[in-house]
Amino acid sequence: MATSSANDPVGAGSINTTSQNGEVYKSNFWEIQDANTLAYGGYGTLYPFDNGLSILSGFEHLPPDLGLPVPDLMELALGNLVVHQQVMPGISDPYNANQPQAFKRFDRDLPFFAALPFGTTIEGVNWFAADGIPLLPIDDQGRSNAYPLMTITAVDKATGEDLASTDIVVPVASEADCVNCHGTTDDGYSGVAADFASVSFDYVSQALNDGEIPGPEKHNNAAKINILRLHDTKHGTDLDNQRPVQCSQCHYSPALDLAQQGPVDDDPESGGRQQTSHVSMSRAMHQHHGELMFADEPLFPQMPLPGERTLDEAADVLQATCYQCHPGKNTQCLRGAMAAGGVVCQDCHGSMVQVGDDFTENLPHTPYPEGADLSKRVPWGSEPGCGSCHTGDALNPNHEGEGLIVAPDGIRLLQAYRSDDITAEPIRSPASRFTENQPLYRLSTGHGGVMCEGCHGSTHAIFPNPMPNANDNVTATQLQGHSGTIIECETCHEPGSLPMTLGGPHGMHNRGDMRWTDHEHKEFFKDDPDACRSCHGADLLGTVLSAAAAARHYEIEDNEIVDIARGEPIGCNLCHELPEDENED
Repeated sequence: MATSSANDPVGAGSINTTSQNGEVYKSNFWEIQDANTLAYGGYGTLYPFDNGLSILSGFEHLPPDLGLPVPDLMELALGNLVVHQQVMPGISDPYNANQPQAFKRFDRDLPFFAALPFGTTIEGVNWFAADGIPLLPIDDQGRSNAYPLMTITAVDKATGEDLASTDIVVPVASEADCVNCHGTTDDGYSGVAADFASVSFDYVSQALNDGEIPGPEKHNNAAKINILRLHDTKHGTDLDNQRPVQCSQCHYSPALDLAQQGPVDDDPESGGRQQTSHVSMSRAMHQHHGELMFADEPLFPQMPLPGERTLDEAADVLQATCYQCHPGKNTQCLRGAMAAGGVVCQDCHGSMVQVGDDFTENLPHTPYPEGADLSKRVPWGSEPGCGSCHTGDALNPNHEGEGLIVAPDGIRLLQAYRSDDITAEPIRSPASRFTENQPLYRLSTGHGGVMCEGCHGSTHAIFPNPMPNANDNVTATQLQGHSGTIIECETCHEPGSLPMTLGGPHGMHNRGDMRWTDHEHKEFFKDDPDACRSCHGADLLGTVLSAAAAARHYEIEDNEIVDIARGEPIGCNLCHELPEDENED
């Protein structure tokens, strides 16, 4: 069900229970146009076709607050088409009701593009999934909020008893600034796309063609029409007369490949997908725009390397590149601990040209699958991992070879690929204690099968968010009393129930347990001093790996009080003298 935070930066009480229009206009997604909803017009072409019709037609007319059907991939692998549709908590009485809604699917095992050469099936996932929640970035008071909160509750199916709950962010955004270049000067934008088009066509703008432009967001929709007309003029298509258009109908996007089939061609007469002879959406967007030049300089500027830029310079380039499309200048989807540390998109993914250099380069000449070059990246499938930068620990940082940009702490890297690698291939560190056990971080588990995201947060919002009141911080604060990585053992384990151990996540010892602080850590040091030095440093004075996750207050021997600030590296010298050798108490 939907919930809110009194400290939400958007404003207290920002809640999102429904995507239906009422006193607040939210969307035309479910509106009828030419006998079908716009949802069908926009997304029907991404579903398989049968007898000339998209199988999405079997779900029309899609009622408001009901999401698009998402196939169950395990059932699909067995030859069964089973779909699930999520609903909003206010579907029964918009703006008044707020009813809990079930997660529609439980995955024991999870296929991840298993039918394709780069794919796999992840066994023992055992998670509940709610794919395709029809959520919009507008709250019930009409305020823009890309980070609304939902309450997740575990329920005993036998008794109906609520077992546990927490509030989590369900991020959603529609911000994309195509209008900056594809809007016209008549509407107050640069109109720069016309300078690069090398063709002439009829631009539209709200100022001159208001009646031709649908919807309430006239400027954005005018820019989209201009993009279609530019495409028609350059490539001989007729997209402007086929609106609404979903670009992935021809330019394959793994993110929208719900059945995980790879590029496919439907019957040409059906109006369905025609993907096998076109470059991917990622290549069409990233590489094309990344290669544009203006006054002998890239139109979209290059990001200076880590260590060679100021925070302001990095922010300016990010605004001029990734945040033109990926939400965005206002949304700022990269918002967690890595963003707070100065990491930007290019540090993980490379430049626009490098991101766009994917497996579909040859498809216009040799259709898929023969033309696929799987030595190159697959969008959404080939991504850097934690081990690309977190290559090791304080004793074994595992920094080998040329082109590495090492952080001042000497432990981590500041860039996920080698600077001399023109492909920006992510560094892999299989020996690192921080390397995932699956192809992607968001699919990986550790510590008894707990999802990595369960403790660290989602990929672009790693705990904590540097804004104290950000909704991203609500989950951790509810669970353990402070923001940041879920690190306190008592979040999941009964107090005092665990033995003293180094068997925690990433080889970590018990946290927040006075038994460890009072005496047990001394015995562990005697038995294996390097296990301590791996995080606390060769000199045992502390490193970034031993930084306090929260303010700590300890009473140690002789009633001495030790206060440790959040973020302070914990070393032996905070409480006692450094040991002179491994055998000293």
